[in-house]
Amino acid sequence: MGLIKLNCPNCNGKLEYKEGQAITCPYCDTELLLKENKVYYINQTINNYYGVSPTQQTAHTPPKWKALLLLIPVIIILMFLGYFTLGDTKTDSEHKVEVRTMPESEALLFFLQDIFNKGDALPTKEEIATIRYFSARNFDEQWHFEYSFDDPFSNEQAEIFNYTMMDKLLNKQRIEQKDFEAFTGLTKLKLDNEYEIEQSEQISFEHLKGLKSYSTAFNESFTKVAEFIGDKSKIIELTTQIRNNQELALLLDFPNLQSLEITYVDESVTDFHLLHQLKLKSFAIYGVDDFHWLSSLTDLQALNIMYTDAADFSVLYSLSQLRELRIEHAKNLKTVDFLQSMPNLQSLCLNYTFITNIEPIRNKQSLTRLSLESLLELDSLEAIGSLSSLTELKITGYYKGIVPAIIAENLKMTELDEAFIPKLNAPALKDLTVHLSSNFDVTQLLKFPQLEQLSTVEGEEFINIRSLNQLPNLQKLHVGEAYFFNETHELFNLQHIKTLDCRSCSFSINSEKPFVNNTLEQLALYKPSFKIDGGDWLNDVNKMMPYFKNMTALHSFTMQDSTLQSLSFMENWQQIEVLHLENNAISNIEPLVSLPNLKKLYILGNPVQNKSMLDKGVVYE
Repeated sequence: MGLIKLNCPNCNGKLEYKEGQAITCPYCDTELLLKENKVYYINQTINNYYGVSPTQQTAHTPPKWKALLLLIPVIIILMFLGYFTLGDTKTDSEHKVEVRTMPESEALLFFLQDIFNKGDALPTKEEIATIRYFSARNFDEQWHFEYSFDDPFSNEQAEIFNYTMMDKLLNKQRIEQKDFEAFTGLTKLKLDNEYEIEQSEQISFEHLKGLKSYSTAFNESFTKVAEFIGDKSKIIELTTQIRNNQELALLLDFPNLQSLEITYVDESVTDFHLLHQLKLKSFAIYGVDDFHWLSSLTDLQALNIMYTDAADFSVLYSLSQLRELRIEHAKNLKTVDFLQSMPNLQSLCLNYTFITNIEPIRNKQSLTRLSLESLLELDSLEAIGSLSSLTELKITGYYKGIVPAIIAENLKMTELDEAFIPKLNAPALKDLTVHLSSNFDVTQLLKFPQLEQLSTVEGEEFINIRSLNQLPNLQKLHVGEAYFFNETHELFNLQHIKTLDCRSCSFSINSEKPFVNNTLEQLALYKPSFKIDGGDWLNDVNKMMPYFKNMTALHSFTMQDSTLQSLSFMENWQQIEVLHLENNAISNIEPLVSLPNLKKLYILGNPVQNKSMLDKGVVYE
């Protein structure tokens, strides 16, 4: 028994203990009886113990470290069991991602309600499932969507619709990537490296059974993409970033991949030789300076090289099977001699390179599409005149040489600077885009009798606009930043034009000649300026629109982001079906009540006070 200090309970005097004798306090003579206290050792905390005291341990207890040695194997076994149990639980939870069945982003919901004519009601899951293709981009502070109800992989003529969001508040909002889980019928989803797509940590596309193509959002990890895509064997198109060799190897998990676009490659990536295992038919890559490994892609038919400092393009000589080639922003590309080794080349695009001639394409009868943009050091375009098979041609940007005569009997679509129009002989031309640099006399277009659509870029004055009446197939006219000083009346009275789109155009109006047109069906006026009877230039469209009151054949009218207040000029528009009037100053829509065919009114961003006046059959957004 160990020594303990003893004190008298009466006087607190120090006591002296002697074994076998009673204790008497030497100070107050108090007699005390000392009882032995037995201590029990228990290895857990117990608040109340009512059991029998354990048997006293023997004096020869084995050392504690021996007991610990016996416990170590048990602890290790328990740790392994716990690791694998928790790992299985974590794996299960990762695979059990809660799938979103209805988009939550307001911009996306608004879009769906609009295209399905739902008004304030939500679209059904079945309606959303009918969308096969969807693309989202945000530029010019607006959301721009492309969508189709046709599968672009089974229908080469799939009808693709364009949609621009006009609500200024919704255009400021981001869209959640997880919302696309609700698009269960998608075969192609194109997020196009979009920054305003908010990526989701918990996401799954495993239930998108028909998904064949995916284009990642901004800076999206391919490792993550490979995790949330379900049946990788169905994916035939991918657009993504590759940040390391491990991600490059993950591409091999997509055995049927035919088209691959790599928008960013980290400098550490070196295992490009793995790509030959994929049997790619189309390949695009950005920011790579060494292409020697391209020679192993023997099935490749389309190649796109962008933003490269490479000086050696000799590997292209070995790609004789190519049908499409696109090279952009390649400042060290000085010759295209390799084109001579591509007998089947059908499409060629050269953009921002420093080549001085294109002689290697001379007499290349396989070539049907040619695009030459900003070739700043090009001396001659004479070789183009020998390309009799061309159906599409684009030549834009600075060119210092002599404009050659171009005879293209099969040309259907072209985009050219104005200087090329007098030298172009294309009797089958249907779609023409002209970049203007001076006043444009449209009589020079009469040599294109099959012309169906005309678009102009940049602003100059149109002359002899009435001569377009001699082109009976011309039904669509898109004009940008043009001036109509003397022929505004002629423009709005063209006989065959059914769609007229004027962006930032300037008009001179004669107050005695309101426009009368029984042909025009779709009219869009974006930020017009005008003057009346030679007065000052004005921007208040309320003074201009009364001259359009006799446009009685209109089915669709668009005037957005303007100052429009009064709608009284529309009272005679009995055929009107759709009005895009977002972001104006309209407070009264009573003139629309008498329009029997009005089906859809886009009126967001207006202080309208009497929406309830509209027939219940009219959907307004």
